[in-house]
Amino acid sequence: MDGVDALLWTLMIIGAAVVVGSLFALRALPRDLRPFAIVPLGVVLAGFVVGFLVLAGVFG
Repeated sequence: MDGVDALLWTLMIIGAAVVVGSLFALRALPRDLRPFAIVPLGVVLAGFVVGFLVLAGVFG
């Protein structure tokens, strides 16, 4: 595993911790603020998809 793959795996692990923490925080927020909290969570999940595609070698 080269340095870039290790960096991507590290970022994926940090991102997973952020997603889990966001889900717990999302449950604690009032209903009127939840849509604003879902947007960053969606961005992180989209980053997961791109990261896994990069690690799988889809982009070359």
